[in-house]
Amino acid sequence: MPDLHLVIPQPETKGEWLGRLDVLEALEAAGWTGDDDMPLSIVRHPSGAVWAVSNEVGDSGLDCPNGAVIEFPSDAPTVVIVAACLAAAAA
Repeated sequence: MPDLHLVIPQPETKGEWLGRLDVLEALEAAGWTGDDDMPLSIVRHPSGAVWAVSNEVGDSGLDCPNGAVIEFPSDAPTVVIVAACLAAAAA
């Protein structure tokens, strides 16, 4: 399996929030696919892991293949969410 190199550009304006599109794009680059009904809010991995935005504030959650559920507040760093998702999918 090739290494995944993740580059997440910083917002140009301090405090600018890009939603969780940054997470979505990183996960899609790692092989996750958008949900048929909500492709900009829910992505799935073949392992069974599912990451979804919970509300308009940007809170999100990860359903792991082993049944664990991880909640992320809107201010959780992108790299933390992506790392947790990749780890869940690899387990």
